[in-house]
Amino acid sequence: MQGITQEMNFSETTFVYSSITKKCVRKVRIFTPGREIPFAGHPTLGTAFVLRNQGIIQADENRAFLELGIGPIEVKFCENDHVQMYQPIPQFLEVFKDKELIAKVLRVAPTDISDKWPMQFISTGFPYLIIPITSLATIQKIHLNAELLVESLTDFPAQDLVILSPETIHRDSHAHVRMFAPSAGVLEDPATGSAAGPIAAYLEANKILFNHKKGSKIILEQGYELNRPSKLIAECLFQNRDFAEIIVGGRVRLTAEGCFFL
Repeated sequence: MQGITQEMNFSETTFVYSSITKKCVRKVRIFTPGREIPFAGHPTLGTAFVLRNQGIIQADENRAFLELGIGPIEVKFCENDHVQMYQPIPQFLEVFKDKELIAKVLRVAPTDISDKWPMQFISTGFPYLIIPITSLATIQKIHLNAELLVESLTDFPAQDLVILSPETIHRDSHAHVRMFAPSAGVLEDPATGSAAGPIAAYLEANKILFNHKKGSKIILEQGYELNRPSKLIAECLFQNRDFAEIIVGGRVRLTAEGCFFL
């Protein structure tokens, strides 16, 4: 499986098995070119779409559960090409305070990292260190020092880095995003569904967005620096004042079918 993933060289490749969990239609294992990971967003949505396209999930079933490394994850089919997933309640982990170090990792000035909001590890199944950047121009010019990133965060909850700015290319977007995961064999990802949940939680918790109603949809733009633009839609659910699950979704398209000869 790791060899096939390296040959494909996508950010993630999934492998589907029968599930031993009663409510789950299938078990899914997810690999990056570097290693197996317990959870990722885009391969979950894409795999659900393929399972429905193949008739494993019936066309009249609007919801299904997939067994992932972190446990059962619910997916919802809103339209033929629009799929959503329910990510776990966000965990707000430790705050990272070494701005000088992160500036060296991103090859920017320390003043390019915003003082308005914290640098913090957040997880909705997979942890990321979220870094707020002052402007769109700055986030576009970032050139990652991948080796320093991996070395610097070895003893922390994650080595995967999300950088964001509330300044965007499109007027209907809420944040411009880049994600780097060199430790997993993904230098930069054009679209990161597993990061969309933590990003949405971060934006809501720190009240970063203007003219935004709490719990309404958050549109994230990503991948523009790679010429692979993407659009992710996240929505934080609340129980009273506390975070509940987070819905992350987007449109899926079947692009190819084929066979491996091993």
